[in-house]
Amino acid sequence: LHVVCSSGGILLDQLLGAGSLAAATFCHCWSPVGPAPASCFRRHCESGASEPRLRELSIGWLTAALTAGAWGVPFVPVPELPGTGYQDADWTAGAVSTVESPFGAATVIAAIVPDVAFVHVDAVTRRGDGLLRVPRGETPVAALASERVVVVAEELVDDAVARQAPTEVAIPGVVVDAIVVEPGVAHPDGVPGRYPRDVEDYEAYTRAARTEEGFDAWLRVLLSSTPNEPRSGAAT
Repeated sequence: LHVVCSSGGILLDQLLGAGSLAAATFCHCWSPVGPAPASCFRRHCESGASEPRLRELSIGWLTAALTAGAWGVPFVPVPELPGTGYQDADWTAGAVSTVESPFGAATVIAAIVPDVAFVHVDAVTRRGDGLLRVPRGETPVAALASERVVVVAEELVDDAVARQAPTEVAIPGVVVDAIVVEPGVAHPDGVPGRYPRDVEDYEAYTRAARTEEGFDAWLRVLLSSTPNEPRSGAAT
């Protein structure tokens, strides 16, 4: 897998630890409950290993790269970030360059066109319209940039709901290829107005992942459990 995500969080940490990644393009990877590091991510970076490949972008640069993908252009101009590792140490792994034009030089970032976008929304209609009742961030442009879009929703609602609240439609159904309705799917994270973040679950995971042996034991418990079975200390 080559995962593209803004907030890598614990999910990116788990995929790294499980050896499921060939590459990752991300903005940050941390435990939102702390102070505690994302230990698998930290071990990988401190090891100096070249695989999986990591490409770190600022949130603004990632959004711009996805916007280029949505527009169908090879790159878009972005502000320079001098004095940061994004530009001075090439954390982007070659994603940023400089182009010349009759109007002057510009710093540009290459387009990102994911094969599949998995987009979490608060609710989805039967037509596939995805409703978000929280700040949208890069979510809409990520969906528009991708070849295929899977909307993962907390609730299935009637089409009339989208007509009554058109400003809440963040993902138009016309670009959606599949929908999944699974209440609680964001666990152990929370969804405003539905359920809180499971702090105890996060803490249990970060304690387990402090060592490779602890992470491997956590992963074995996760893989041995059946779907929808409660998992003590397992973040999914």
